[in-house]
Amino acid sequence: MLHFVAMRARDVIRIARDQAGLTQQQLAVRSGRPRETIARWESGAQVPSLEAVTALVADCGLDLVLRLAARDTTLIESVREQLELSTTKRLRRLLPSDSIADAKRSLRWLSAARTPTVVVGQLGAALIGAPQRPNTVQVEFVSADPVATDRELRDHGLTPVESDDRWRDEDIREPWMLPKGGALVLARKLPGTTDYPDIRRGALPVDVDAKTTVLVAQPRDLLRIADASPRELERARVPGLQALLEATSR
Repeated sequence: MLHFVAMRARDVIRIARDQAGLTQQQLAVRSGRPRETIARWESGAQVPSLEAVTALVADCGLDLVLRLAARDTTLIESVREQLELSTTKRLRRLLPSDSIADAKRSLRWLSAARTPTVVVGQLGAALIGAPQRPNTVQVEFVSADPVATDRELRDHGLTPVESDDRWRDEDIREPWMLPKGGALVLARKLPGTTDYPDIRRGALPVDVDAKTTVLVAQPRDLLRIADASPRELERARVPGLQALLEATSR
């Protein structure tokens, strides 16, 4: 299921294709349309009809759900304000003051980790300009090698936290606590993605401070993760991520 609220046609097609794990050529074969046409639609060079978008989404094995809602310009304005701030100021604006040090400590650990990672989730969205306040200061991330990351976390003295989310069949979350404060959450089998290789392609480098740089999933990928999530709290963040995508892809 894919919700079409404020996204443009090109974003809907790209998110549906990525969620289905298809290349443009594979989608062309499924849909019977030329790959060049799909490429022009995704680039915005041409705008397809609603009927064409609906058909392509169906070819990705998804339903396109249309929903009319009053346009909320405050989210766009909030995104623009966030994008004018430095990363540190974004965090100060959105996080409780007593949790910023913990968030930075978690990000610093990821920045120094041997195994490549990409930050996702609510903190990832806040880092790149999303307007909504995170419900958690845990730093969620995907890893190029979850087994190696698990070993590295243990070697550095982080403590695993027991959670039902560790034992899901999909949308797995494995929380870890840092010795001096802060929390990391290793995410696996994220809905709407094929995990690290999928998300890494468009990831953005973000300087948290002078000594800390992390890769963060791009807005379109954060949006498709939230849209496909079974978690109500994650789906509630879709409008803010749509506003971020709209503001950053002009």
